[in-house]
Amino acid sequence: MRLKDSRTGIELMDRALCLRLLAADTVGRLAVVSGGAPVILPVNYALDGEAIVIRTAPGTKLDSAGQMACFEIDAFDRATRHGWSVVVSGVLEEAGVHASRELMTMHSLDVTPWAEGDRDHWLRLVPSRITGRRVGA
Repeated sequence: MRLKDSRTGIELMDRALCLRLLAADTVGRLAVVSGGAPVILPVNYALDGEAIVIRTAPGTKLDSAGQMACFEIDAFDRATRHGWSVVVSGVLEEAGVHASRELMTMHSLDVTPWAEGDRDHWLRLVPSRITGRRVGA
């Protein structure tokens, strides 16, 4: 059964569909707070269960480990005014800090950053909430 807001026409997507969309993509945006201000950064990622996994270098993303963060993917067609978005909210954790087995799992995921340079740190966004919305035909 589809849940649709009769006023706005926005459809709420169920968790299973959100996870399928997340699994099918490799690029999204990570939102963190840095220096008291929100920052949104494009990242390459993989899905590990329900967790978002990224590789990074020291800097803003790594400094945000242990804090709440959000991650978003979307698609839209301007001509048809159709689109969707999935948002994952939760705690951003540095992976493998305490467990080499976890690092082995991370290395088995296909997370290949487009940006140059070493990306030796692994982060996991462990979801407390996964939501999705769709609008248009």
